[in-house]
Amino acid sequence: MALDLETFLPYRLANLASKMSEQFAPVYQQQSDLSIPQWRILFNLAQFGQSNAKALCEQAAMDKSTVSRAIKALIDKGYVVSLVNPQDKRASLLALSNEGLSLYQQLAPAALAWEKNLLDVLTQAEYQTLLSCLDKLTSKLAE
Repeated sequence: MALDLETFLPYRLANLASKMSEQFAPVYQQQSDLSIPQWRILFNLAQFGQSNAKALCEQAAMDKSTVSRAIKALIDKGYVVSLVNPQDKRASLLALSNEGLSLYQQLAPAALAWEKNLLDVLTQAEYQTLLSCLDKLTSKLAE
């Protein structure tokens, strides 16, 4: 039996994610010089607050070296600050700087508008079904 890439879910999802990232990039690149990993780290810190690099790897589903490079670049740009972790002095805590928070506040409405435009092709019921299916697949992969 041959593998049909049109129905092979890993292939379809990878292509969709790639196309979405490519088309979403101008939204945050118009107002900043962020890369894809950098905006993902910035948005994770905005949503979850202080974090360490290991947690950011899990939250953003990126490998350690990619996260490390993105964090360094964000610190160099002044969007992220590294703080001493009182519980573990070996692992720094990372947080948005005032500039990073300001950038997030500029980018978030544009990101939401872009997403709304994309999702306009789905009914509310289809959107809820999509989220439910994604949750089920995520849970299955976590087993």
